[in-house]
Amino acid sequence: MTQITHLLPDSRAVGTGELPETRLGVQFTRYPGHEDRPLVESLRAALDDGFTLVVLNSIAAELSGEAPDELNEVAEEARRADVELQLGLGCAGPFVDPARIRAGLNRTLARGLELGVTEFFVYTRSVREGAVEQGRFLDHPAQLRLIRANLEALAPAARDAKVRINVKTHEDLASPEVQTLVQALDPAVFGIGFDVANLVVRGEDPVEAARVLGPQVRMTHLEDAVLFPLPHGYRRRLRAIGEGVFDWEAILGHLFRAGVRDFTLEQHRGKFDAPVFDRSWFTHEPHLDAAGLGQLARLGVATHDGVARGHIPALADWDDEPAPAERRRQLLHSAATVRTILTSIGAGVKKLATILSGEEGLS
Repeated sequence: MTQITHLLPDSRAVGTGELPETRLGVQFTRYPGHEDRPLVESLRAALDDGFTLVVLNSIAAELSGEAPDELNEVAEEARRADVELQLGLGCAGPFVDPARIRAGLNRTLARGLELGVTEFFVYTRSVREGAVEQGRFLDHPAQLRLIRANLEALAPAARDAKVRINVKTHEDLASPEVQTLVQALDPAVFGIGFDVANLVVRGEDPVEAARVLGPQVRMTHLEDAVLFPLPHGYRRRLRAIGEGVFDWEAILGHLFRAGVRDFTLEQHRGKFDAPVFDRSWFTHEPHLDAAGLGQLARLGVATHDGVARGHIPALADWDDEPAPAERRRQLLHSAATVRTILTSIGAGVKKLATILSGEEGLS
């Protein structure tokens, strides 16, 4: 394991002589290559690869008894390594019986509190064009009201425990909707989980979203992307940070200047389109503006150029199910890229150790 540290003597925090410290995190249900192994082995693999923050996507299997409950062992090992655990609570709706949703979220929250977790995230599954639920049609604003009510049901326990719940910028919500939702809730409890790759699904510019949402961001879910032009719009595919077309210097710069100090890598598998050439699509996307769509087009051009230069695989050649070794390589490449950018803008990165498959540790 190669220990890597960087100090920039001209970028120290005023009055302290030290760099603002950041953490590089990794989010998983199981770490790549450990899919069928006990959860504690995933934690150890993440520690061996130098991550200093671990976000568990879900503990549903442990709570249901489908997998042995090693959560206390995982939490204790994380504490010994001085690595924080954060946790996904699950889906905040709007569909399915609200009582069932709230019971599930509260059960996971209670178990997380037992483990000493202080930062949680939720995601959503709304339908923008509306949907029928229990015999009645719910438009998108009505769905957002149900999501808000489900989240409000979590607030008393979270407030008493002095923990945070962060609403993820999931592919079904535009960032202004997430921001409005969080602003309507208790600011002592609720923040934003910034999932950058989901923004383009809603036709948004990731750089501008980072600038606007930054002050409310408490968790991050980071992955690069490419946008392939299609007859109806753009198709998103996901890549390691630095291997896609996002402007990471600008995105990380906005987040860091807003006070974000945790930068967590996530690996999606979602296959989504942004049908921006379909006029009817705009009916349900009131947040869209010309500047954002212009930046989306720029990302599409950058993807086209990357394919032409051989830097990006053509859509027909895309590997939607990379092997565990390749997924681990992507995580470590992302970590090295993020660390390089953070140190360049004056951030200290806590105890990052990096091993790349087939490469020496990056410097």
